[in-house]
Order: sequence, then structure tokens, then C-alpha cells
Amino acid sequence: MNTASRNAEQICSYCGASALQIQQWDDKTHFLGCSGCGARGPRTPISDEPLLHAEGTSLLRTVIDESPDIIILKNWEGNFLLCNDTLAKLYNSTPDEMVGKSDADFNPNREQVDFYLKNVQSVMRSGETQVVYEHSTDSITGDERYYQSIKKPLKGPDGSDRILVIAHDITELTKAHQVIKEKEKRYSYAMDAADVGIWDWDIPNNRVTHNAKWCELLGLDDQMSEHHMDVLSGLLHPEDRDDVMAAIQEALDGNGHYSHEHRMLIGGGEAIWVYDRGRVMEYDADGKPSRMVGSISDISMRKEFEQRLEQTSREVEKANEDLELLVAERTAALEIANQELKRVASRDPLTGVGNRMLFAEWLTLQKPATPLEVLMIDIDHFKQVNDRFGHERGDQVLLGVARCLEENVRASDLIVRWGGEEFLLLLSAVSPERALAIAESLRLKVEKLSLLPSGEPITLSIGVASGNAANIYTTICGADEALYQAKREGRNRTVMLPRPNAAPEASIDEA
Repeated sequence: MNTASRNAEQICSYCGASALQIQQWDDKTHFLGCSGCGARGPRTPISDEPLLHAEGTSLLRTVIDESPDIIILKNWEGNFLLCNDTLAKLYNSTPDEMVGKSDADFNPNREQVDFYLKNVQSVMRSGETQVVYEHSTDSITGDERYYQSIKKPLKGPDGSDRILVIAHDITELTKAHQVIKEKEKRYSYAMDAADVGIWDWDIPNNRVTHNAKWCELLGLDDQMSEHHMDVLSGLLHPEDRDDVMAAIQEALDGNGHYSHEHRMLIGGGEAIWVYDRGRVMEYDADGKPSRMVGSISDISMRKEFEQRLEQTSREVEKANEDLELLVAERTAALEIANQELKRVASRDPLTGVGNRMLFAEWLTLQKPATPLEVLMIDIDHFKQVNDRFGHERGDQVLLGVARCLEENVRASDLIVRWGGEEFLLLLSAVSPERALAIAESLRLKVEKLSLLPSGEPITLSIGVASGNAANIYTTICGADEALYQAKREGRNRTVMLPRPNAAPEASIDEA
């Protein structure tokens, strides 16, 4: 483009910064342009110069008004010298009505208005073009709109300060970013709340992202949320390392499912037993695994019990061989020992209530059609008890809650420590309404216990569902769903899962 120009003896009606000029585009065409705000008219044949003067300003006005971006020219006081339809619609006005007025005349958000004025004055003082991120309130809907604004300081014909603002609407992009941040936050909360170590393996980069429990279990700094896979493999017990790596590779080469029990070294070389499991969740374009997600839990106590049980069995066998002459007497002793072993095996070592082994045995004794009411019971904010008062106090709270539950149910009912701070209570020969009343009674009794040195009560969230022995696991899932509803509604309450073809039950709380 040639830069030759000549004075058109017209002043720009948009910025007033300088005279409009006819600028030559090539040998046959030229256009009307403003050197102050950069506004341009259409390319016009040189022979049509009068048409350029007559129509240039109108066409420039059309271009500005049709722009999806907000275009503004302001003076030092923040008054509008020029604005387009995009801004006028945001403020429920027209460009002509807005000239001579300021944002304060249209925007009820005083904080925004003050920011606009201070910001444009700052840019005018700097004399340099700046990019500013800001937001504005829609006067009709009240919605917040977000913008990326280019702000260019100018001088008017009289030397006064002016500023040209071109604001691009980035509301949808900003909201999408906010949704992503919120999802990341919820994911982080879920990971931190989990009672097992959760890991997410980026296979191509060999990096493992995890929750704090993962670090706590493996004796690592819980402030770090990511480690190289080599750190994990370095913690594997030397005798188990090859088997573990082979199991992982088999999963990557096969159906993507991995599970393994093995030892890991923590702290000063102490070995713990863990149950590690995962699943490939993503594959790359070539069909190779790119992401595996899973969990790891400490099973040292179970392994210790199994070893003790194995040792006891060996001792019993040897004693039996040595005392063949006392078969009758030894048989009675063995029966007692076996009963004790069975009792220990089927009881939670901390609370003394049943465990999942007892649950499985109990289930085999039930007729499929036996109606059952299932209560899933969770101690509210139990992690905070451990964090504030220590794990020893947390164990005392678990023991106190378990005793309270045992003392207030029938001998025919089954109570099981289902995991962590969760208990499962199975009631037979009671109606759903009676089960709901029992659950509420247990919740109130526990709340009256004095288990914390601070005197604060321990509260329960309880989910109740109805079923029978044949569909017990489906019923347990229903009770678990009701439990999570109780948690979502604020905890310290009982919620019953609505029965099929029945109206939804309202949750019961202390009110």
C-alpha cells in the first residue's frame, strides 16, 4: 500500500484526533482513513472521490456498529465520545444516547465503574497501549460479562487526553475455564477424602499423581502430589519387585486390569503389605495404554493374621502328631482352639464387631427370600477426629460407637465393621418403618456419648434400604446411596432409600 495522502478537509467524527485523509491503496483505488483511531472507509475508485467523502463516514459508522467487539472512545472524565451498538445493547441504550454520558449512567455496579475510570486514566497517563482483563454487568439480565480489552491512549484536536477501547467478549471462555477449575477442585477434594491411596499413572511420561493418603501410606512427603514411577518401584520389596512389574506389564499388554498383593519398604526399611489394583483408562492413537488409574491399601494387619493363623495351624498339627495317645482330649482342645480362631478371624480386631468374613458366613445361613433391612452407618468427620486428637483417640471413638451399636440391637441382628469408619447393620423380621426408627434411635444414642476430650458430640449419617438375602449386595448399594444422600444433606441424619413403586421417603434429622 502506498502511503501518499492528502488532506480531505474533514474531521473524524469518531475520535476527533486529526483530519480525515484520502489514502491511496494502489493506482486505481483509495480509501478514507483516520490516523488517530485507525478507522477506514471502503476502497473506492479514484474517479469516485466525491462518493468517498459522502459515504466514507457512514460506512465507517456501519463497520464500527456491526463489530461484535465493544468499541469505545472516552475522554479523561470517562465520558463517551463514541461507542458502538455492541456496548449500547449491553447497557440497554443506543450509541447516540450514550455520547456525553459515562458508565455510571448505565452500570449499577459502582465497583466496576470506579475501576473503569481509574484504569483508563492510568493508561492515558502511561501513553502506552495496554491489554486489560475486566468484566461488566448486563443491565437487562444482570449477568457478568468478561472482556479482554485493548486500550490505546490518544490526543484530541485540542490536545486533551482520550482513549480508544476495543473489548473482546471472552465470557464463554472464562466460564468454561471456571468449570474446569471447579471440576479439578472437586477431584482434589475426593482424592483427599478417600481412605485409600489413589494414584493416576501418566504412562508415556512415567509420572504418578496421587492423593495425600498415598504418601502417608508409603511414608513420603504428603505435600507432593506427583512422583516419578521410579520412586514407587524403588519402594517395592526386592523379593516382590519382579512379580509386581510382571503383573503391571501383563495388564498393559492384556485387558488393562491389574491387581497384586506385595510388600513395600517405608521409613527406615519397615515392610508393609499392600493390595494394589488399577485399570487402564486411556489409550493413544496407536492403541497403546497411556493412562492407568487405581488405588493402594495397607493389608499388613490381614497378612499378619494370616501368618499367625498359618503358624497356629502348624503348631496344632505338630501337637496333634505328638499326642496321638490323647486323641480324645486333644480333639476337644483343638475344637476350642478352632472355635477361637474362627471367632478371631470373623471379628474386627479393633472394635470386636463382625467383619466381612462373618458377614459371608452369616449370609450362607439365610434363606434367599428372607426379608432384610440394611443400615449403612458412617461416623461424620472421622478424619477430623484423627487430625485433631490423634489416631489413638480415633480408635477409641470407633470402639465406643461399636459398643453403643452392639448394646442397642438384638442378638439376632448382625453388625459388621464394613471399612474405616463405616458399619453395616442387618436387621431381620422388622418392617422398613421400624428399621428407620431403629436407625434414628442409634444415631441419637451415639450423639449422647462422651468420646472426645473437647466434649463435642460424635454424629452419624445413616442410609437405610430394604431387600432380602438373595439381593443383599444390591440392597447394600442402595443403603450406601442413601448414606451419601444423608451426607449431601448435611450429615447427622438418617435417609431411607425409597422402595420400588413407593413415594420417596423424607430424611429424618434431629428436628
